[in-house]
Amino acid sequence: MWTVEEGIDVLKESGAKITAQRIAVLEQLVGRTDHPSADTLYRELLEKYPTMSVATLYSTVQRLSEAGLLKILSIDDKRVYFDPVTVSHGHFMCRKCGRLIDVPLSREVFHLTADASAIAHIERTEVFMYGVCRDCFDD
Repeated sequence: MWTVEEGIDVLKESGAKITAQRIAVLEQLVGRTDHPSADTLYRELLEKYPTMSVATLYSTVQRLSEAGLLKILSIDDKRVYFDPVTVSHGHFMCRKCGRLIDVPLSREVFHLTADASAIAHIERTEVFMYGVCRDCFDD
């Protein structure tokens, strides 16, 4: 996990201007273990920064993703989610309540077979699982 200061340093290194809105995005994401959707994050930021634009939010999270500070999750066809926990793990989405849950993964999940011999370098892996969470299953 990263700090706001580390996030600012990463943005500076990438050539990005450090603005109040970008710092606000960093502050809103640091330490989170949930997976806020773009809509949720935007609503949270609007409370403090009413002039914040959706374009600023997306450009900032895109830069954070490119810098390795954030995962942009496209697990749902209807919305985009953000995950500041960048260590390898999967995600499970409950088809009843929509809850998004981190799933630890073992190295065996990423074992490539001989059929993958044409791959030289894997830059990113996403594992998405869908089903019913324990709370909804027990209902």
